[in-house]
Amino acid sequence: MAEENEYEKERQRVIAENAALLAQLGLDHFAASSPAPRSRGSSTANGDKPTASKRKAPQTRTSKRSKLSEADDAASATSSVSTRRSTRLMGLKADSEEGLAHLAERAEREKKEFEERRHAERRVRKAVMTVDELVTEEEWNADNERTGEELTSFLAMVASRPHPKPISSLQESDPDPYPTQDVAKEADMLLWNAYQPSTFLRTGKPNTERIYSMTIHPDPERVLVFSGDKRGIVGVWDANARDEEADEVEGPGVKREVEDDDKAAIVRDWRSGSGKVWRMQVHQRSAISCLKMDPMKGDTLFSSAYDCSIRTISLLTGVSSAIYALPDPDALINHFDISPSGKEIWAVDSLGGLNHIDIREDAKQWGRRRWVISGQNTNTKIGGVGINPKNPALICTASNDRTMRIWDTRHLHPIPSEPFPTATGTSDHDSSIYPTNVSDWNEHVCPAMQTKKHAGLLRTESPHDKSCSAAYWDSAGRRILTTCYDDRIRVFDAKPNLFKQDAPMQQPFGPALKIRHNCQTGRYVTIFKAQWSQNTDLPPHFTIGNMKKRVSVYSGLTGALVADLAHPSLTAVPAVTATHPNIPGVVVGANASGKCHLWGRLYER
Repeated sequence: MAEENEYEKERQRVIAENAALLAQLGLDHFAASSPAPRSRGSSTANGDKPTASKRKAPQTRTSKRSKLSEADDAASATSSVSTRRSTRLMGLKADSEEGLAHLAERAEREKKEFEERRHAERRVRKAVMTVDELVTEEEWNADNERTGEELTSFLAMVASRPHPKPISSLQESDPDPYPTQDVAKEADMLLWNAYQPSTFLRTGKPNTERIYSMTIHPDPERVLVFSGDKRGIVGVWDANARDEEADEVEGPGVKREVEDDDKAAIVRDWRSGSGKVWRMQVHQRSAISCLKMDPMKGDTLFSSAYDCSIRTISLLTGVSSAIYALPDPDALINHFDISPSGKEIWAVDSLGGLNHIDIREDAKQWGRRRWVISGQNTNTKIGGVGINPKNPALICTASNDRTMRIWDTRHLHPIPSEPFPTATGTSDHDSSIYPTNVSDWNEHVCPAMQTKKHAGLLRTESPHDKSCSAAYWDSAGRRILTTCYDDRIRVFDAKPNLFKQDAPMQQPFGPALKIRHNCQTGRYVTIFKAQWSQNTDLPPHFTIGNMKKRVSVYSGLTGALVADLAHPSLTAVPAVTATHPNIPGVVVGANASGKCHLWGRLYER
């Protein structure tokens, strides 16, 4: 009997705790309507003796229950998000006046909370911010030892010497260095010798979300990767850094080649860690669509995002600045390219706009213009743009209307325009970086193309079977690479003599190579965009992600598969790829988990 009383007391105490918890959560109606507890001494309906008295009192129930209750109380007290409540459990009828009022109140509360979260995610970054602000203000960095001060010093050290982008020595008047198929096949052997010794070196995780864009710094002494993810964060991965804090960061450029006897030790050294990682909230919480380095000195990082803005980060000073923005939240900037001089930017957006930004100080008032160049299909997304490095007036674009086009930008600036309506749109960006003038397709661009003076604006176009995702010129300005959803990679032979006349090209402009490649990435994998290698020491070649969880390297001369880079640790599709501009054979692939995988030749660090 004493055992039964002890158990009953414990049971009643737990019931009281539950009732208090329900009342605190606002579910006291349910607690009041619950059936009264049955007495231990009462008989059952069929006259059987109760069996509860035979149970033993639980030994650990008290401590566990009290801990759970304390945890629930703390969670309910600190939670800032309201919990959905059932009208049935609250004793309210859905069709009653009180129930309808409760449902309306709950819908209004949820709508307000959604708007608050949406506003927080789309919070515009300040026009000027320091790297220390970008690194330290996010919650994820609370336990990160890589402080903003450390990153600022590291980037300044990297940018202390100029690292220009490699430029092809070929001039427009020079003959084709690969005139025959036999010469092209011999050049493919050089590519094979450069990539076949490549081995998997290490994996880093510079981001926590899906990576959309990536670039590699041209410093020949190290592999420094910048990657942008879907939340506006730019990850900085120093792949050469040792994990030991006492070790000095060393680069591969001056190290001796690895002998066969040393190979195993070097492999263990590389794969023992993941390098150093920093993360910067450069843009508001939207995908970073493109990252590029300043082609002249390599001391500035340019970035664009779906928050409709373009920003720069000076590696020397550690200052991030907004240089361009569009007020229309639907005009997402998909891609941009920088002129060889590093002073002009051409960007494309999802509403068919071609944007020009002149970043020189004396050109800020008139150097921001926008032309709508999607004519037949209004507001057609333009997904890629490339500048001819040998003739910067020529640019190529890739759009969703299944077409790659080549434009002569010298005809754009004389086209009539209107002052940009800065009052339109809902963006909170600084209006001082909006376009100053805009030219509409129907009112300005199309009529100008019909005149003899500006007939050479559209030099040529090439239809594709499906949406064209990207179009880029190679480093010599003689080939154009496109990626399409029809599972084809195309290489166009764009010889300089084809564009000597300031007039539309008369003959059809078709691809010289068609390479079959699965480009059906689906919803959760970043769109494939084949990327030219900027390394001018090797023949033209490019990289692209592969749905078989590898990085494919193709020859730009014959379309031959040079290498398929894979590793057992690569468990997701490396949709975003990049090659080192100054170290042959170094390839990085990034995936949807925020990881980057590095391949290259073995060397001592």
